[in-house]
Amino acid sequence: MKRIHSAAAALLGVALLAACGSSGSSAKDTSAAPSSPAGGTSAASSPSSTALPTTPGSVTIGSAAFPESELLADIYGDAMAAKGVKVTKKPNIGERGVYIAALKDGSIGAVPEYTGSILAYLDKSASAKSPDDVYNALKDKAAGNGFAVANFADAQDSDTITVAKSTADKYHLESIADLKDNASKLTLGAPAQFKTRADGVPALKSVYGVTFGRFKATQAGGTVTVNALKNGTIDAADIFSTDPSILKNGFVSLKDPKSMFAAQNIVPLFAQKVLTQPMKDACDAVSAKLDTKTLAGLVAQVAGGKSPDAVAKAWLQEAGLS
Repeated sequence: MKRIHSAAAALLGVALLAACGSSGSSAKDTSAAPSSPAGGTSAASSPSSTALPTTPGSVTIGSAAFPESELLADIYGDAMAAKGVKVTKKPNIGERGVYIAALKDGSIGAVPEYTGSILAYLDKSASAKSPDDVYNALKDKAAGNGFAVANFADAQDSDTITVAKSTADKYHLESIADLKDNASKLTLGAPAQFKTRADGVPALKSVYGVTFGRFKATQAGGTVTVNALKNGTIDAADIFSTDPSILKNGFVSLKDPKSMFAAQNIVPLFAQKVLTQPMKDACDAVSAKLDTKTLAGLVAQVAGGKSPDAVAKAWLQEAGLS
């Protein structure tokens, strides 16, 4: 499976994303706050107001050991290279603990991250849920650990409650809240721990008043889950928002307006000492155009056999960022 942050990682408190390095550099100071990110917040990740270096600089960007992370490292890395940053890529590094250590010892200078998961890793007591709240909390925690974050993208790779289009049409489902009147007739498929974890079945009831009639232990996505959703063995499933199966099968991921799941927006994480203004500007330009649907489409291309770097370069050219 391409994601290292599991469904449990969406709950702030568990965040073990694999990390690996890929090329790219991001060097904007945490104090600078130009335009708000697509997700809607400021650019600064450090409480200080020191301006970032204006020279492009150089950076080694890493990635976690799964295709989506490598793709994101290629996207942000190549965008920075287009701004004159000297970029080196170091993909498939390993788990979060490994690449965080690499950020600290200078082996890499940047890595694509997920706001909720990295916040949970840096602050085990974090409770923020919405995109802006998670990001604002992350900026402070990142700065306190010698890191900095660029703007976050609207794109998220988060847990979703997803249904087949026929189910969405039959019960007029657009958000999780719409399940309330009919969930008792339906079967939910999700990892076994989803039944008891704080942002799983208990949250469905406490946040949305939704109680499914049956629960079937499955994966958070994957072939078994997808086939079960297609053949009606289950009626709803916990599937990550950028899973290629959603687009391929026309599934409908229900909106989560009350942030039952903590936000998992894509965000470039830098070592503070590496970040320069051109790096940050390049990353912010990418984040401003990267939404979940776009990312899911790019991930689907990689899943279909294209190389992450080729997919990244093609999208950057199309988006006018190369």
